[in-house]
Amino acid sequence: MKVSASCSKLETRGVTNLLPNVLLISGQDEWTKITEVIEHIVLPQLEVNGTSFLLRPEAISSPPSQEVVLVVKHQTPVSRKYVVTQMAFLLKGQAVVLVEGKHKVLKALAGILAPKEFQIDLHGKVGNQTPYSEWLTFIVTTFGAIVTQCRLTPQAHYEGNCYLIVHEGLPELLMKGEQPNKVTIMAVLGLLARARPFLPTFWELLPVSFVEMPPAVRQALQFLHNSYNRPLRLSELAKWCHVNHAHLCRLFQQWVGISPLAYLAKLRMSAAWKLLTETKIPPTLVASLVGYSKWSQFSQQFMRTFGMKPTQVRKSVVLEPLKFGDFRDTVPN
Repeated sequence: MKVSASCSKLETRGVTNLLPNVLLISGQDEWTKITEVIEHIVLPQLEVNGTSFLLRPEAISSPPSQEVVLVVKHQTPVSRKYVVTQMAFLLKGQAVVLVEGKHKVLKALAGILAPKEFQIDLHGKVGNQTPYSEWLTFIVTTFGAIVTQCRLTPQAHYEGNCYLIVHEGLPELLMKGEQPNKVTIMAVLGLLARARPFLPTFWELLPVSFVEMPPAVRQALQFLHNSYNRPLRLSELAKWCHVNHAHLCRLFQQWVGISPLAYLAKLRMSAAWKLLTETKIPPTLVASLVGYSKWSQFSQQFMRTFGMKPTQVRKSVVLEPLKFGDFRDTVPN
């Protein structure tokens, strides 16, 4: 999608103000906490106030300001062609929201609802003050939804796990060509609160010697298992494990038998196989959902790992069980 000139300028001005993005590795109860927020905060707010607390892009009338800059670059987890509707709810704090070159200051509890055509950036600032905010975001897609939590502080942007909800009936509620109303939005959120996210555990990939491993290796495995579908820098992984990059790689190779990047490839391929065999999500979308920004990189890695193309998996009448011994020590591109 083309971004308006004013929005592009805002992004350019904000480059020097970008805050570091920190991944939060949460426990298995994080999804339970998200559903509680939906049921006890968001849905009651909708019930009492309707959609009046939801900002719509066409209601933003403020002109572009030289003082408004981005502090976190917006990244949509999937291609916009798969997006149906975007929703975000400000749970705590205050936020400067940028939509197509215009901005609006929101306070909790408020939200924003926008069609896929709009570029939304939740994390801006006016002047030198970066406001504290906590967000719960929903991207309703043609296959279900993607749910994330994040927190912005003056020091960094903290991003929680990215939850994938596969539910064919969910997008149908919002694809009727009408602007979503209170009943429709509550129905969507109600379905999400009762849904079970796609959460591959990967326990079968853990080395049998896991409990005997040094703390740094166990922490690295935990980090990779929880963030397999997000961009990875080895320096970030080493920092999480409180060791330097070279030492972590040596330890990981010694105890796991392959490099951290090769292990990451195993995780991504395992998740991709599950999505291809258990859902109807298009293979090109599966690639981005497991962490690949380019189809060619994903397809090559899949071919090296399984000896067949991702598209061939869908065409197979009978699928053989996944054999984890078929993984090869290759690194993700």
